[in-house]
Amino acid sequence: MNAYMKEFAKDARPLFIGLVLAADVVAAVVLGGLRGYHLSMLYYFLGGLLFFFIIEYFIHRFILHGLMKIVLPKAYEGHVQHHIEPTEMKYLLTPNLYNIPGYIAVWVVGWLLTRNVPCMAAFVVGTSLSQLNYEWTHFVSHRPIIPRTRWGKWMKKFHLLHHYKNENYWFGVTHPTMDILFHTDPDRDSVPKVDPPTELPARHRGLF
Repeated sequence: MNAYMKEFAKDARPLFIGLVLAADVVAAVVLGGLRGYHLSMLYYFLGGLLFFFIIEYFIHRFILHGLMKIVLPKAYEGHVQHHIEPTEMKYLLTPNLYNIPGYIAVWVVGWLLTRNVPCMAAFVVGTSLSQLNYEWTHFVSHRPIIPRTRWGKWMKKFHLLHHYKNENYWFGVTHPTMDILFHTDPDRDSVPKVDPPTELPARHRGLF
């Protein structure tokens, strides 16, 4: 487990997200503390958590799985490669090619709408914290790691259904909420198995 944690922690992609998180924690605490925006910052922080909670599903389903591949064709191609080589670290985490402009866009749009730096910093704290959870959960899904909680074990199986049962369903990685709302969480026995481009790893056999 420690070896995998080190592999994740040393990767440039979670390192960048962690840097964003740390910088915005400092900005929120220092500037927000001075200006007394404590309650507003809490709302923005929760809004940031909710923001990533929602977009996780829509990016995966509508951009990475083709309907809107024209928007980010390279991201689509990278995700196709992830399905071909699901354990390959290169395709396992969100590239900084998208992380960096993504956070710049969130900051610029958010500041133009609010003109409030401490509250936007709190929003980005929530967003980056959610994304770090997403990246780690996705990493664990494709590494020979047994999650410590029943929820973690269940979500790992949920994501692997997407890879090794049928990629047209089960788009959530950290939670199934949007799949339930948009009916992409069917009974697994009612869904035809689509032959995956790679063999199901031995450690995951018996799940399906």
